[in-house]
Amino acid sequence: MARFENKKMKRFFDPLTGADTYEMERGSVEYDLSGLRFLHTGVDTIRQLYNCTLKPEVLQQIASHYDTKTTDVIEIAGIEWKLSSSGKKSGYQYILKNLDIGMVVLLKSFYKEADQQGPHMKIEVTPQLIDELGLEQLTNRLREVGRTFGDTLEASGMAVHLCVDMKGLVLPEDFESMLATRSKRNLKVNAISNAHFEVAEASFVYGRGQTYLFGNSSSLQMCLYNKSEEAVKSDKLDFCESQWRATPSLDDPFTPEYKDGRDGGEVDTVHRLEFRVHHSVLKEFENGNYNRSAKYNEKGEMIEPGKLICIREPRDLKPHLQALWDYCLNNFRLHHSSTYIHPIWQKLMEDVSWFNVHPTFIYARDQKKSAGVAGRRNVAMWLGNHLRLAARKGFTTKHVVQHLLSSGLESDLADYFGLLYYGHSSELFLCLTDFVDKRLRDHRLNGVAV
Repeated sequence: MARFENKKMKRFFDPLTGADTYEMERGSVEYDLSGLRFLHTGVDTIRQLYNCTLKPEVLQQIASHYDTKTTDVIEIAGIEWKLSSSGKKSGYQYILKNLDIGMVVLLKSFYKEADQQGPHMKIEVTPQLIDELGLEQLTNRLREVGRTFGDTLEASGMAVHLCVDMKGLVLPEDFESMLATRSKRNLKVNAISNAHFEVAEASFVYGRGQTYLFGNSSSLQMCLYNKSEEAVKSDKLDFCESQWRATPSLDDPFTPEYKDGRDGGEVDTVHRLEFRVHHSVLKEFENGNYNRSAKYNEKGEMIEPGKLICIREPRDLKPHLQALWDYCLNNFRLHHSSTYIHPIWQKLMEDVSWFNVHPTFIYARDQKKSAGVAGRRNVAMWLGNHLRLAARKGFTTKHVVQHLLSSGLESDLADYFGLLYYGHSSELFLCLTDFVDKRLRDHRLNGVAV
């Protein structure tokens, strides 16, 4: 099959009646999506990552409580948590769960000492809490809970699930073969509960086409499934229906679009399209968008610098939701043919809107680039010569550190010392202060300053 193109069909939409038809250039009607209605658009899941040092008294309380095993419920800062241990595969030692307040906390990294700044905390929040608080208040609430467990709290990233619920979805029979995606579509499984295999870079079909899963859980995943059925199994039907009933009907704006069967009629079946964005993907967006939106004049001179985006906490998502959604739809793209995008995807692209859209960013992912061995050698030579001259001039440690941090080479210094530099971390300052103090002292004692 030829390479897929991105051409859209001609669309004829009547906002009064909801009639929505699509046709190709030859003029024949190919699709009628009048029955496809969107009921809910939102953020379904957030997993917040924090770097911190754990509070010794809290860690001691948890360790002591877990060792005694008198009960699996522990109270910390007035909040009760169900305490359990976690396997090393998760990267964390303890799990504290309280779904009544809508949070699950994974605590104490296996790969860093508790008294050292590191990735010691991950907090997952429920869809109910996201819906209740919104992204701004949720950010404050997460920080509040995070501070009960750790000090020097620093948001290091997050994972997010974006979803759209719709009724009237009828997938084409060739859905799998016509979905353009980078995942390896070489594995198809029904009745998946009895199978054991590696999930990465594969596609799965659960229960006779009830659920489709494409992509890698450690990158970007697309999941399409029967949300009505899943909501019953997970006992979340009341919550989901309250969201679906919030969308008014096109026929009567005083009645909901979603029919729950209370009037004796048939209950609507709702499907969910969900994109699961790993925290590493959001980090690559940060790396890839510095100065991508810069503006230049006719002479090629920069007249407006680009911006470095930051997506570390829920409130940071707000200006980027629309572009992230568009990016996901482009990475998993359903086609009618090698020329035309399928009208279902076209409708998703044109009709699904997110709030606080930022109009100027061009979204591109990029790996975090290291200066490499040669770059570190240059940093070492520059740093060594600078400190030798500073010792000869009699400069203080404080003066030298401030000068180095204002040089514009902070990220290169961080790479040289093996640190992850986020622009607001004190780790580089502390490491550099200790290094400079020792080197200046050595130079003075060796007579370099004379």
